[in-house]
Amino acid sequence: MKQVLLRSGLGGWLLGLRDRVSLLRTAWRSPEAVGTVANDVLSTYLITRLCAPGKVFIDIGSHIGSILAEVQRHCPQARVIGVEAMPDKAENLRRSFPGVEIFQCALGNATEEVSFYVNELASGYSSLARPEGTSARIREIKVPLRRLDELRDFTDVDAIKIDVEGAELGVVLGGQRTLGANKPVIMFESGPGDDAVKKALWTAFSDMGYGIHMPNRLAHRDEPLSLSTFMDSHVYPRFSTNYFAVPRERRAEMRDRARRVLGMPADAA
Repeated sequence: MKQVLLRSGLGGWLLGLRDRVSLLRTAWRSPEAVGTVANDVLSTYLITRLCAPGKVFIDIGSHIGSILAEVQRHCPQARVIGVEAMPDKAENLRRSFPGVEIFQCALGNATEEVSFYVNELASGYSSLARPEGTSARIREIKVPLRRLDELRDFTDVDAIKIDVEGAELGVVLGGQRTLGANKPVIMFESGPGDDAVKKALWTAFSDMGYGIHMPNRLAHRDEPLSLSTFMDSHVYPRFSTNYFAVPRERRAEMRDRARRVLGMPADAA
């Protein structure tokens, strides 16, 4: 039912309303965190509209399909691929999005069967990491872990979204051939957690020729975040939960695309 609603015009309107309510609620309860929420809302708005016609969009961590639905709505000529670890969610996605190829697996930097921890009260927080200090009902299942590079010899990949609850580094390391060959723009999540992992993630992107940018700077002239600034952005109140990794040679192209998405003048600062 949720997937059917998401694909409708009403579903898109409700998603927008949800984001606005979240901003207002944050402004009322935690005004210091409004910037974080605003950047997270903006990041979703941008990534679901940036993929070029005829190119490939890969949604890693598709869950119930909200990103899939928005990309199909705003980039109807893009080819969309979803990756979802939970078998029931993946099957629901196949039924609800018949034009989308769905891979049922977790992504990382190895090929094996692994434990996956399903949060039965909030399935969007399910992850490869065993949760600690939570009262949520957790169910352990086994899922295949694969490298992005092994799923297929991808071509024409223009945009990727990665939201895998702390396992983003493994996805990037297991997809270096795909990322190097296609140079897609990537929206990825990076929240509170192990500083060593965040440093390794920044380094992995940098070594592949990517710069990391804040969502609200994507359409503007800026320099990529330095490692120290990226690390500092995670200190509360965080700058953002979502970031954009942009190939250095495509920075001007992505800036111009983001400006068109946001209706900004081409010569904006």
